Amino acid sequence: MFLVWLALVAWFISGHTFWRDEVRALSLALTGSNFLAMLRAIHGEGHPAVWYLILRTAHNLVPVREVLPAAAAVIGIATMAVFTRYSPFRAIIVALVLFSFWAAFEYVAVARNYGIAALVMFVIAAAYPRVRHSLWFGVLLLLLCNTNVPACLLAAMFLLFRFIEMLADHTAQTKRDWLIFVGNAAIALLGALLCFVTVYPTAQDAAISTSFSDQTIGKVIAGMFDGSGFANLDFPPLLLLVCCAGLVRRPAAIVSAFAALLVLKLFFYLVYPSDYRHEILYVVFLLSLYWMVAEGAGGRWHEKPWMNLVERIGSVVMVALLAVQTWYLHVPIRNQVRGVPFSRSAEAGALLHQPQYRQAIVMGDPDIMLEAIPYYADNPLYFLRQQRFGRVVQLSNNARKLLTLDDVLADADHLYRRTGRPIIFLSHMPIQPNTNYRRKMMYNYQTAVTPDAARRFLSSTRLIARLRPSGMDENYDVYLYPR
Repeated sequence: MFLVWLALVAWFISGHTFWRDEVRALSLALTGSNFLAMLRAIHGEGHPAVWYLILRTAHNLVPVREVLPAAAAVIGIATMAVFTRYSPFRAIIVALVLFSFWAAFEYVAVARNYGIAALVMFVIAAAYPRVRHSLWFGVLLLLLCNTNVPACLLAAMFLLFRFIEMLADHTAQTKRDWLIFVGNAAIALLGALLCFVTVYPTAQDAAISTSFSDQTIGKVIAGMFDGSGFANLDFPPLLLLVCCAGLVRRPAAIVSAFAALLVLKLFFYLVYPSDYRHEILYVVFLLSLYWMVAEGAGGRWHEKPWMNLVERIGSVVMVALLAVQTWYLHVPIRNQVRGVPFSRSAEAGALLHQPQYRQAIVMGDPDIMLEAIPYYADNPLYFLRQQRFGRVVQLSNNARKLLTLDDVLADADHLYRRTGRPIIFLSHMPIQPNTNYRRKMMYNYQTAVTPDAARRFLSSTRLIARLRPSGMDENYDVYLYPR
């Protein structure tokens, strides 16, 4: 099964086109003349340092852009190798996990930092019988804290697991056991502190959830029962609670599973809206707990006859959750068979390599769609919202929140007169002479288009390519200014 999975992953990687968040990490990792300068550049970015350190180190060793897919592939393959080799699950469960959307695509072909968290959690599960009695447990938690912010919260849940396990263990804990636990807690706290000082204060204040301000206890409680937080798993949040019930025999497991669900729900509601890559971390955490419980961890309490039924129902629902994630693997398979790329950035890069466009300045709406371009072309990027050149967009509330086509034309004309270079504009929204809308483009950024402005724009530019559709949201029409 693993070899078949490996062939499928190789096929995905061979056809993968890089998306903005993937290239953004590489651009930030290569910022500055040394590691210290890079760490200053990523401060407030929203992600801790481990992924950037991996990319910078790999690029220092082999200075090519392909370190981005290579690093993600090595981490993803190592993750599933650990799972396949050491997990105690039956073959059907291993198959459901291997051939899931996240394990075969999202955390291995898509080059992001979330796959590192999955690797660390599976290593914790595999090594738990040995590391829980040593400070290596704290070291793994420190590493987990610095893969991404939701994983930092899950590191605290692993520590909670160990604490309750010690309380619920029938054998008396020695003074040494408690000293090791305190040491592991201190190391994990250091990891959380390193994560915090790297991501806070945020420079991406426009990306913070709008639910964060003007809160009341009633709103927060209501937010715990709405459809946000885990909607991208296409699995009802109530059934996630039932998945936890499969751990009912082990107090440490069921308490930490419930606590993690609550904490992540609060985080996704109050701090940062979630996507699939964030939410699947909880599924990996649940798998790790089931793994640890299967090998005897989690403590014990007085068992009741009803626990057999509850455990069975929870386990069945957990299998259903895994099956849903496996079903969604058909999406990237279908897109690759049909020739629909994950992003249209590679085609935009190929267009920019044409002789007449090699010196062109590239603009786009929304600005963040330009962040994938540096992987494929070296053209200068101009961010309309911030009215500056760069490679990485700062999602700031100080940027132009409302953009019009007249703003685009004015900036294009200014740049053309100043530099003499042609201007390429990538528009996510199709523009027709009768176009009339005001739409949210990203977070709290909006674009307004009127029929008159659309006609002025179309009479001043020339459509040179229509790059649609894509597997994600990076598809656009390409316009040249002046016409």
